Amino acid sequence: MAPKIAGSQSDTEMSVMEQRPFEMRCDVTGVPPPEVTWTKDGVDVHEGGRHGLLQGGRALQFAASLVEDAGVYVCTAKNVAGIDRKRFRLQVLGM
Repeated sequence: MAPKIAGSQSDTEMSVMEQRPFEMRCDVTGVPPPEVTWTKDGVDVHEGGRHGLLQGGRALQFAASLVEDAGVYVCTAKNVAGIDRKRFRLQVLGM
């Protein structure tokens, strides 16, 4: 069964105050279980530093947001049956 991400038909707009924690979630289904990856403005996001990947990559977590975290994030779910993507547009509001 090809991957399916809940809400993938439309972008998700998010705003967070600077220095606040936040999380983006990709609710994914598929058989076999899809591999989930994240990009920000077209560049791969890896776990480490201020980023945490939870639940097999299904959640991208930040301990504290910075202005430079603003951008377009894409969650991609892929398995042998297909691929699905969901876009998040993040705005970080200054203090």
